[in-house]
Amino acid sequence: MEIDLTAEVGHGLGEAAIAADNALWPLISTALVPCGVHAGDPTSILRACSEAEAREVSLGAAVGYADRMGGGERFVDYDPDDLAAAIIYQLGALDGLALAEQARVTRVRPSGALFEAARTDRNHAWALVNAVLDYDPSLTIIGLPESRLLQTAERNGLSVAREFQPHRLQNANGSLGAVVTDPETVARRAVDAVASGGYDCVRLPWHTQAERDCARAVRVALVEAGHVIASPQAPAQPELPVHLAVAGRV
Repeated sequence: MEIDLTAEVGHGLGEAAIAADNALWPLISTALVPCGVHAGDPTSILRACSEAEAREVSLGAAVGYADRMGGGERFVDYDPDDLAAAIIYQLGALDGLALAEQARVTRVRPSGALFEAARTDRNHAWALVNAVLDYDPSLTIIGLPESRLLQTAERNGLSVAREFQPHRLQNANGSLGAVVTDPETVARRAVDAVASGGYDCVRLPWHTQAERDCARAVRVALVEAGHVIASPQAPAQPELPVHLAVAGRV
């Protein structure tokens, strides 16, 4: 079975973040890149786009609340239209820098507090779906199975990918709970989830060294179980324009 391994890269938070990126790149098939409003900056985003293209890794937008102080981890009570506009802004920022590297954005995933809000909040789920419908309906939306986000996306004809987080336990209400940092346990949870057939992608943990050790264990266990690590084929699109050199003036 093919399974997509994703992680956030390109946060632009100094040497520690670059070291984390370097550990994750060999493990993933889809790179989710913060788009500058909760994390990331033009240099880190461009670097991530270049790396993704060189490694033939798919590119996704990690969109979040415009809250750099809180790193996107705090809920923001956005008006849905304002949130949709903020998401379109983020998609455009990543898309423009990806174009410079002859890469394409094919996926979008809410990050931080927006990920949890879109699980149950009708307005914030719709804002993200509405942004994708307006910007590029060919984008695949990543979220939790049975979440308000994926239900809304599917009702509006968008492609979705069901995510499993092997390092997070699930609370009784469906929200994500405690973090698990034992590599063997995390890897076993990933293998069992993929074998169930209920998921399209596995999100790798990355925040700490212990979590990155778990990420490596997940990839090794999935490969040993006979699964192929690959990002789903994106819909066919026109060829990207070639940047032409401007002739010097006489």
